[in-house]
Amino acid sequence: MPAWRERGLEPLVWFHNPNIQPAAEMERRLESMRRFGRAAGLELVVEPRTAEPVAWGRWAARLDAATPDERCASCLGLRLRQAAAAAAGRGLRRFSTTLTVSPYQRHDLIVAAGEAAAVEHGVDFVYADLRGSFRGSYVESRRLDLYRQSYCGCAASKWEAWAQRWARTKAG
Repeated sequence: MPAWRERGLEPLVWFHNPNIQPAAEMERRLESMRRFGRAAGLELVVEPRTAEPVAWGRWAARLDAATPDERCASCLGLRLRQAAAAAAGRGLRRFSTTLTVSPYQRHDLIVAAGEAAAVEHGVDFVYADLRGSFRGSYVESRRLDLYRQSYCGCAASKWEAWAQRWARTKAG
């Protein structure tokens, strides 16, 4: 959040991520976000999970045969459309995403999804390449004893991360 404050912006943190699987992982991430919000003095809006598990199940089922890039592009589109809709619904002119701090995310897919969502909802998508802040965010999360996830969020990314760790263990 320091990157936004350095630009003279006070972020409103909106937490909504219907793709996080399993539910226990969602709760871990949400609790960590609440702790971070308190430590950073940020307003946190948590979008309730209502009928989404059913909708998510239908959406995820379509992605079974998708390539990782197709799956990620679809997921980013879903998440950033929802963020843009939430910004527009709150009368905000712009929105962004914390995903841009990660060197593991496909920034080209983030930009494409953010720009499409912005057009759809009549708000501006603000992209900032914050990968240079990744190490500092890692250090800060350790200092605050925050949970750091080991995969993006969906079940497929969990198994891909597990397979990569297992392959590194076997090779090392």
